[in-house]
Amino acid sequence: MKQRFILPVILAFACLSTQAAGPLPPGIAEVASSRIKVSTNPYYRQPLHAMKHVLLSSGKNGRTNRFCAVGYKWPDGTSQAWVLWDEEQTLMLWRGNLYRDMRDIGLTAANRTLKLGRDTVPTPADINGSTYLVTEAWWRAVANDCRKHGEKYVIKPFKAPKPKDPGAQ
Repeated sequence: MKQRFILPVILAFACLSTQAAGPLPPGIAEVASSRIKVSTNPYYRQPLHAMKHVLLSSGKNGRTNRFCAVGYKWPDGTSQAWVLWDEEQTLMLWRGNLYRDMRDIGLTAANRTLKLGRDTVPTPADINGSTYLVTEAWWRAVANDCRKHGEKYVIKPFKAPKPKDPGAQ
């Protein structure tokens, strides 16, 4: 008798826990199976380091910046992360890396950087075969998904670290 009661409770809890995360955004839901927590994934650990590299390389480290990172997992086990930079209205595709130094600079060299208005168009027809344009609706769906389910970071103004003296020991 107890076994009949326990299994439905476990199944109900499992359904609630997966539904609590909410549906994936359109355009992602058709290819991804779930979200991942970026900061605990070995390919994206310590996202703050990568975000600071972006700020240093763009010269935007003198102001407060807000970022959000959301990851998606594909049925084959691969994953990708999108990083939203609110002040620049930019989504960056971060492929990640197991090696920290490559992971830290990987966001700076993102091969997909989508700025709202520059890389977005009103309708799918407006993409017209482009490999770099997305619809504004898709951009906003991923950005909103990040704001709702992603990990948020606020980076206060900071100075670039002084270069290490190669002769000092």
